[in-house]
Amino acid sequence: MNTFKKASTWALPVLLTAIAVVWAVVAIGGILTATAHPVLAYGTAVLYDAVWLYALAQETAHRRQGTSARLPKVIGWLFLPLTVAVLAVHGALAADLLAAVVGALVPVLAKMTLVMAIDRDATRITARAQAAIDRTRATTRDKIAVSRAIAQARTDETKAAADIVKQSRKAEAEATTTVHQALEAHAEIIEAHPVPNWHTSLPALVSDHELDALLAGGVPDEETAGGTGGFTLAETPVPVTPCQSGTPSLEGPQNANLRAVAMLAAELYATTPPPSKRKFREAMREAMRARGLTGGWDVIDALYDREKALAEDGETS
Repeated sequence: MNTFKKASTWALPVLLTAIAVVWAVVAIGGILTATAHPVLAYGTAVLYDAVWLYALAQETAHRRQGTSARLPKVIGWLFLPLTVAVLAVHGALAADLLAAVVGALVPVLAKMTLVMAIDRDATRITARAQAAIDRTRATTRDKIAVSRAIAQARTDETKAAADIVKQSRKAEAEATTTVHQALEAHAEIIEAHPVPNWHTSLPALVSDHELDALLAGGVPDEETAGGTGGFTLAETPVPVTPCQSGTPSLEGPQNANLRAVAMLAAELYATTPPPSKRKFREAMREAMRARGLTGGWDVIDALYDREKALAEDGETS
């Protein structure tokens, strides 16, 4: 009984809608055949009515569920005047006033009966119940969105970790390759230029004694293949007698630096008039720094006293 009652509610809207759809296909296809191929013309008509039927089906489903059907409603009411106009123009082009009027009324009657059937079959719920349904749906959508965001974040994290591991492995491989190439180059250099055994006496080397003599101003008197030839001083060092205790001796090859400092002191003191100790110290320090010589203030002061004593002895004699 309920099935028959429900079927009787939807019988007339479905019949009128079917007639309106078929009539619209024939009308649109007939009008478009004047400027297009029949296959394209009737295909366009079928697509037009398919969109209209889809909007009507969506509006029915939304209203039965108690949800918003704003977009399907807009599409349905937008297609209704377009269909009416197309059917009226088709009847007018056929010079049949009755066909134009009836064709224009069919989609209007189909829409009116469909709305009545939807209102009759719609589920009646209170505003409070509808609000609870909307909250549940919103919560569900939020949970789904959060779950998708978490899944996307985990995917991005996994990709980033994999990329980091890939880059680190690539860097390790490049470092290993560089080290291997360096070792190969080192081995080639060792093979091309072998180093002699350092446990044995190495040829053509200068001994420490010869080096000291050379730094002291000596010149070699003979050369030997082993580098052991002797050295003689180019000039005989002049012995210096200190005027006071504390003046270092200038004898011996080990005091080449001190001998140079002593000669520098004699040169700087030999001015007219002789410099004071302060000016002498400043001049000595600057000249020693320029020539790369070493010596403390005690050495400079002792050399000043020595030069001063020698000058006074010369004047006395």
